[in-house]
Amino acid sequence: MALDSLAPEYQACLALLLFLGLAALRVPIAFALFTAGLAGTVAMIGIGPGFALLSRAPLEFAASWELSAVPMFLLMGNIVARAGLADVLFTLFQHLTRRVPGGLAVATNITCAAFGTASGSSLAATVGVGRIAVPQMLKRGYDPGLIAGVCGCAGTIAAVIPPSIPFIIFAILTEQSVLTMFAAGLLPGLLTALAYTVMIILRARLNPALAGADAREDTGPRPGLRDLLGVWPVAAIAAMVIAGLYGGFATPTEAGGLGALAALIVALIRRTLDRAGFRAAIADTARTTAAILIVAVGASTLSTYLALTGFPEVVAGQLAVFADTDIAFLLVLSVVLLALGTVLDPMGVMLLALPIFLPAVEARGLDMVWFGVIAVKYIEIGLITPPLGLNLFAAHGLMPAGISFGRVVRGAAWFLLAEMVVMVLLLAFPGISLWLPSVLR
Repeated sequence: MALDSLAPEYQACLALLLFLGLAALRVPIAFALFTAGLAGTVAMIGIGPGFALLSRAPLEFAASWELSAVPMFLLMGNIVARAGLADVLFTLFQHLTRRVPGGLAVATNITCAAFGTASGSSLAATVGVGRIAVPQMLKRGYDPGLIAGVCGCAGTIAAVIPPSIPFIIFAILTEQSVLTMFAAGLLPGLLTALAYTVMIILRARLNPALAGADAREDTGPRPGLRDLLGVWPVAAIAAMVIAGLYGGFATPTEAGGLGALAALIVALIRRTLDRAGFRAAIADTARTTAAILIVAVGASTLSTYLALTGFPEVVAGQLAVFADTDIAFLLVLSVVLLALGTVLDPMGVMLLALPIFLPAVEARGLDMVWFGVIAVKYIEIGLITPPLGLNLFAAHGLMPAGISFGRVVRGAAWFLLAEMVVMVLLLAFPGISLWLPSVLR
């Protein structure tokens, strides 16, 4: 049977299978996306028109002004991490949780959430906080599974609490306000941090051996007043960014730039960032931005082709038949996003899956902001779900030799249970996500 004799939606299915096959062969995600989109477009409309179309669509997405906020927030987070400002956060929360069961793990969890307000990156939070917390928890005899689990999983909170890189991408895809998406993510992010904290405390209370030399013993040096007051730079940077955003003084790009400049000034005053560290922060920002953009170009290529075939509308129609209630639709969506998250990186999942599901979301009249929070949460859960689980690999890299990746996965399983509770609450009570945006309008 000739390819052009197939209905467009079946051609789209073949393109998706081509993409998944290339991804299974470990072809880089960006190139797998681009190859599938290019092959499908050329097969459908010919070489000349296909290249003409695909030379415009990816560029239009990559040149979006809102996307320029991504490198600014990444630079801010990298400078904060390189300048050692995560250390002062951990010192503060370690002191505040010293009498709590599993106090060091709780401090690590809260530090990741706080660090997220200055980074917006899950991996940055995992590595930045983990390099400080892991040695201390190992010294105190904490269970390696708990250590790796809290470092890898708590880092995902940074992608929900504003400023959030995934929310910026979602806002571009759906033409929502970046500020509204940031506001919608705050309470779900705090709820996730609370769920993790409760789970850690309960486990440490029921099984004290997990926490080694239990934090309730109040051992170890206490931070001095100078150490505790050292947290003010991080608070000041976060406050300045939030005030600029919601006070109407700065766009997201400008707020990210101001935050990066403020972080640099603080680092220079504290003399915690040398020339090599600054160059490393710039290089990390450039690499991450380039990775995001190249995946975005590949995903935009495939999405453009799928739009030509009408595949998203077909999916929306099929979902209307087989998932005839909002609950059934959300269950299907949950399964698909979680499944994709186990084999693809978060940016690839977002840029591939959302254009397919958005027509169905609009047809059902679901709130797009609430849907954005749900989608980003599921995508970030993919970071702590094997076999890919980028955050789990990052946490495993922080552990001493001899700790198997399987032990890291078992430690993360408890945090996935906490995530299930959070997701049930977010799905059942949309107001958790929508209350703050309604107040700030």
